[in-house]
Formats: sequence, C-alpha cells, structure tokens
Amino acid sequence: MRQRQWHWFAWIAAFTIGVFVFKLAFEHSLSAHDPLAEDVQAVIERHQISYIGDITSQVFHRKDCPIASQIPNRFQVMFFYRRAALEMKFNPCPYCRP
Repeated sequence: MRQRQWHWFAWIAAFTIGVFVFKLAFEHSLSAHDPLAEDVQAVIERHQISYIGDITSQVFHRKDCPIASQIPNRFQVMFFYRRAALEMKFNPCPYCRP
C-alpha cells in the first residue's frame, strides 16, 4: 500500500513540474525577440545607415521614422545616402520627410 502512494506522488510531482516547464517555455516564446530583427538593427547601427526603403511601396524613410519600423525585414532596403534612394526611384516619406 505504501509503495502505491509514492508511485502516485511521483506521477503528480512529475506532471506538476512538466506543466511548470511548459508554461515557462510558452511565456519565453511569446517574449522572445526576433534574431533577424536584432541583426538588421545591428547593421543599421554599425554602418550608420540613414534611410530605410520599402520595396513594396517604393518609399524611403529616416531610420527613426515610426513607419519604417513597421516594414517587414524581407521588404527593407537600406540606403546610406538620400541621393541613392532617389536614384533607385524611391519616393520620400511624407511623414518623416527625409
């Protein structure tokens, strides 16, 4: 009889620990940062990129423009100079006016 009590106690403890670990992993996955976005931000800071263009809309923004932060990484083009963006037929953003 005593052995069965320990058996159930072990199963309950293992289940509780499993649920706790799953909860921690789930919360971490929700709060984890996108490593690609961090890499893009590092490139911007390292190379002093001034402008970010959106391939889909053909509009370029200052790097601190709130609209530029909403552009998905796969649609971003980075420019060092305003002239380069204009030569690539990108239009300036009406919000940040680069």
